Amino acid sequence: MKRQALVIDDDGDIRELLTVLLESAGFEVESLADGIHAVELKRKYDVIILDLNMPVFDGEQLTDYWQLTDPDILRRVIVLSGFSKYSRGRKLPTFAAIPKPFEYRQLLDLVEQCAGGVERTSITA
Repeated sequence: MKRQALVIDDDGDIRELLTVLLESAGFEVESLADGIHAVELKRKYDVIILDLNMPVFDGEQLTDYWQLTDPDILRRVIVLSGFSKYSRGRKLPTFAAIPKPFEYRQLLDLVEQCAGGVERTSITA
């Protein structure tokens, strides 16, 4: 059975890029354009890539919601942020955080660690 990934980002080009990267790494990928569509997940994902800045329900709100309702999800979340105020020294209750623009090999390494169940405290790359 293929590993499952979810990409949540309002930028269609980023969603497409991440989908291609993850599919090339052997994942079956679903994507959503806003966090509001991910409040109630219909399946379990091996990794979730989450953009922090989205127009309706951003990644920070979704992270806060999951922390209250199903904190186990956060062990499978890698946060992407294009804003330095989010990516500098910020502690998020997720598997990892990485700033945009990201180096694709670094992101794929984090994805493999996350999907492989490696225990890790939240980092800011």
